[in-house]
Amino acid sequence: MDPRVRSFVAESIMAIGQGDVPTARTCIAQACDIDHSLFRLADAVHLACAELELEGGVSVSAWNTLADAVDSGELREIVESSRTW
Repeated sequence: MDPRVRSFVAESIMAIGQGDVPTARTCIAQACDIDHSLFRLADAVHLACAELELEGGVSVSAWNTLADAVDSGELREIVESSRTW
């Protein structure tokens, strides 16, 4: 994965953990502009963002979907460290 893409993805995941929906969506959109193959990851980010907006938090299921969508251990670690319960 391109380092810029990885940075945008990491920032998007951390923003979800902080409850910052606009930043999460902006960062994943920037990542997708560079790498069009990230549709599965983008869907997972949008699911988490929708839950944040509608329910005020992200479900375990949505966090698991996000963890499954990332392609590296480094990004999985970011998911796990950003995960809110």
